[in-house]
Amino acid sequence: MKKKLNIYSNNNISKFFSSLFFDYQINLMKLEAIDYSIKNLCSNIVIINNDKDVSCINLNQLDESYLIISNLNLNKLNIAKNTKLIKTPISINQFKYSIEVFLENLTVYFHDISIDKEKLINLNNNSFCYLTKKELEILTYLITEKKAKKSFIRENILKIKSSVETNSLDSHLTRIRKKLNKISANVKIITKSDKLLITI
Repeated sequence: MKKKLNIYSNNNISKFFSSLFFDYQINLMKLEAIDYSIKNLCSNIVIINNDKDVSCINLNQLDESYLIISNLNLNKLNIAKNTKLIKTPISINQFKYSIEVFLENLTVYFHDISIDKEKLINLNNNSFCYLTKKELEILTYLITEKKAKKSFIRENILKIKSSVETNSLDSHLTRIRKKLNKISANVKIITKSDKLLITI
């Protein structure tokens, strides 16, 4: 299943990014569409080419889930300390590598938990445990979407055909719930028929 990648730019760069990051579901939006209230649920790239672009956004409100790509001098960019920056021009290979490193190392936050690579952490008491790759994909998807159909997860994350009868997803969910309980997280995964909801 493709991960989401939000790209904010006031220029037409869709073909360029689509060719570089075909593993991602790319959502192209204008700079003015940045929602500062949504934190770390998705990978976000912000492309700034000129002073007009800078005036469209509040750079110091962007957190570590945002990567800024810009050709402007640093003194024109008032960015928060933990915000990542790629200064252009650079080679295509270095550009792609820098973005891949950012995407691989993004920490996801949801209420009292964070997911850093495969490490599930309770932010209140610092207890943690590790997720398997599939558990990580399922939990990250639920955090991003808030609700999902079990059938969608079976087919797109677990790669199980709809015609195959299996309790594989329920087993994964049981293990994820146990791990959330183990670290005393307030986050809950609720099953309602074919739907899954993540809440507190």
